[in-house]
Amino acid sequence: MDIIAPVITPFRNGKIDLDLYAEHIRNITAKGVDAVFVAGTTGLGPALSVEERKALLEAAASVARRVIFQIGSLVLDDAVALAKYAERFDAVEAVASVPPYYFPRLSERQIAKYFRDLCAATSRPVYLYNYPAAVGRDVDAKAAREIGCLKGVKDTNENIAHTLAYKRLMPHMKVYNGSDSLVLASFSVGLDGVVASSANYVPEALARLREAVARGDVERARSIQFAIDEILEAARPLGYSSAVYELVEIFQGYDAGEPRPPIYPLDPEEKAWLKAAVAQAKAKLAL
Repeated sequence: MDIIAPVITPFRNGKIDLDLYAEHIRNITAKGVDAVFVAGTTGLGPALSVEERKALLEAAASVARRVIFQIGSLVLDDAVALAKYAERFDAVEAVASVPPYYFPRLSERQIAKYFRDLCAATSRPVYLYNYPAAVGRDVDAKAAREIGCLKGVKDTNENIAHTLAYKRLMPHMKVYNGSDSLVLASFSVGLDGVVASSANYVPEALARLREAVARGDVERARSIQFAIDEILEAARPLGYSSAVYELVEIFQGYDAGEPRPPIYPLDPEEKAWLKAAVAQAKAKLAL
């Protein structure tokens, strides 16, 4: 059961701090993270240029043993270029893509063709990054099976039955749930793992949760999940993509940089409120 971190992208004065990015990956992989998901939602991937995503991949591949690279784009040539660039790095075990978004009336045939074009362009396995709340469409298990060439899926969906359907219909596919509130459920039902944004700030807790599930300690696993849920409930009203940076500092003890507008950093009052709001959860996790 893999713990995969969708790594934050740290900015300083509008530019990516690649040294901090690499150091952050070193820290979380030393504390239980098995692989990193580069340029996903938590990493602000859709707001990055092709060259910025390449730079992130290069930095991640230099320090992580396993990398999944998110290449989705409304420009197919850009997605293909990123897929081909990923082949330079041995650490890249797969590329992933959201389906084409914004345009609401693309047919299932057109979406399938997009993924088949990606599969044809690279020797790396291609994963579906299914995130209906963000992209406005759901590529469910039946649609994914019809595409035919997909080797994995990250399903950011709070319905565990939705994620399980991929494993039922395609048992040899790597299936990961992307909801932090379903880490316990994902491990318990035998998915291949989770892609959890909380791996940026509490990787040790996720590792302990996994260990508790493995030894059948449901009470311990549930207490860790509930503490993570408390953190999520505190952070989300502030804008979760921004709050993650502050949570890294609160739980890991170092400045994690900041997001880049239009994802704005928290202001000082919000930072102070968040620190107080998660203090009880931090104590429960003993971090």
